[in-house]
Formats: sequence, structure tokens, C-alpha cells
Amino acid sequence: MKTLFISTYDELVTIALLDNGKELSKKEKLSNRSHSMILVPTIEEILKENNIDTKDLNEVIVVSGPGSFTGVRLGITVAKTLAYTLSIPIKTITSIEALACSIEEKDKLITIDDPKGKYIGKFVDNHLEELVYLNEEAANSYIQAAKLNVYNKAVLNIENIYNYLINVDPTPAHAVKALYIKGIEALNGK
Repeated sequence: MKTLFISTYDELVTIALLDNGKELSKKEKLSNRSHSMILVPTIEEILKENNIDTKDLNEVIVVSGPGSFTGVRLGITVAKTLAYTLSIPIKTITSIEALACSIEEKDKLITIDDPKGKYIGKFVDNHLEELVYLNEEAANSYIQAAKLNVYNKAVLNIENIYNYLINVDPTPAHAVKALYIKGIEALNGK
């Protein structure tokens, strides 16, 4: 089973190809606000290097945010287009969960900075216990009170992400949506 992984939530565009959950190839390219010029050529490059045609793909995994507004939208649009046109499943994972999967520590805080504050995922025993969006001052208080190690960067471990999603049902391509601030606020009843 061939899986294409797409992450465009930050300045590092990550594309990976897996075969039955084992990473065949991964490409990471730094984008200076040029995700649109990097994304599709990188996908084409990774497929070509592995002698795989798009029609050989069996599923797509995409990071749905939070993160760069334009980057997330581009990644999701390409993933949805592939899933829809190829009639293959698509699974989403938040950038917070993707980072958490890539860090071995079980109890931790994952943060993603935003111009107005921080997205924070609190993980206990590797399970997402809470997802919040807080302004800088409130985020700092939250972090101090949690007394957990804080991570905001990690090299994405694609195999761990795949295994995290193995029992997650796919989302219909047309229903895949980006996770933005308003979505997190809605989760918190605001």
C-alpha cells in the first residue's frame, strides 16, 4: 500500500512516500513563502525517484494545521485533489499531533507560534488531552502551570505518524478542512 504524506504547515515543506507504513523516501524543502512553487514539483520528484505513478497511490495523509494559513491551504488542496481524482482515502493529522508523534517523550506540551499567540497541545501518556489557542501572556502562564517540557519543532517521524493514524477512519476528500484559530476556539467553547 503506497501512502503519500504532505506537510506544508510551516516553512519546511515535507513530502514522504511510504509503502505499507515503511518510509521509502522523504524530501524536505525550505520555503520562503513559495510553497506553491515547491509542493507539486516535490511530489512529482519523489514519485519519479521511486518509479511510482500517481495512479499507484493508495492513500494520502495531510497535515491540516494549525500553521501557515497559505501553506496549510495549499497542502490540503493538493491532497484533496489527489484523493478525489484518484478515488483514494485521505487522512488528516494536526501539526500539533504530527509533532507529538515525532517526539518520544510521553508527557509534553507542543506549541506552534502565531502572530497573536500560541496553539498548545497538552499530551499525557502520548494522548492529546487538551488543545487550546491562547494569547502570549495566557500561553506563558499555561506553560508554567503545566510543568511539562515544551516542544515547538521536531523532525517529522513519518512512520510514527502513519502508525498513529492506522486505526483512524479516512475523511471524505470534500470534507477535509484546515484547522485555524477559530476552529480551536470552537473546540474550547468560545
